[in-house]
Amino acid sequence: MTPYAPAVKLYHSNPNKPVANPGRDGQRNDYPASIVVESVRYPSVAHAYWALSVAQPEVRAAIVEAGTGSAASKLAAGGPRRKGWEQARTAVMTELLRAKYDQHPDLAKILLATDDATVIYDDADSAFWGDNGGRGRNWTGRLLELIRSELQARRAGLLGL
Repeated sequence: MTPYAPAVKLYHSNPNKPVANPGRDGQRNDYPASIVVESVRYPSVAHAYWALSVAQPEVRAAIVEAGTGSAASKLAAGGPRRKGWEQARTAVMTELLRAKYDQHPDLAKILLATDDATVIYDDADSAFWGDNGGRGRNWTGRLLELIRSELQARRAGLLGL
């Protein structure tokens, strides 16, 4: 029998500033680890995701300035989505997560420490991104597992990413 790692559950949190040892909270999309994407600095993955989702540049700018990922989400809720967003959102999130872990090696170490565990992303607001009490699709958890695998492959010299 092959041993396996237990599931890792990333519980919902509302961090408002980075901490020295974020633990699993650092894996949350709303954790305040700024990322630069296309020359724009976003306070978190959540900010970037919601800003990139909206069609109106003025709403996008307001989202970048939002105090928390939750506030960014609320601002985006009022604006129309960009054309093709539903079809592209998973690819966009993948790139945002890659940016986060490439730009924050300390957080990459925390993700790598989950070994090969299933990542369950707690998100009561989204049955698409979160586990939603076992009823969701858990796309964030799946994408974190993908990014972790890419980081492991790089570490082993198997990918030149």
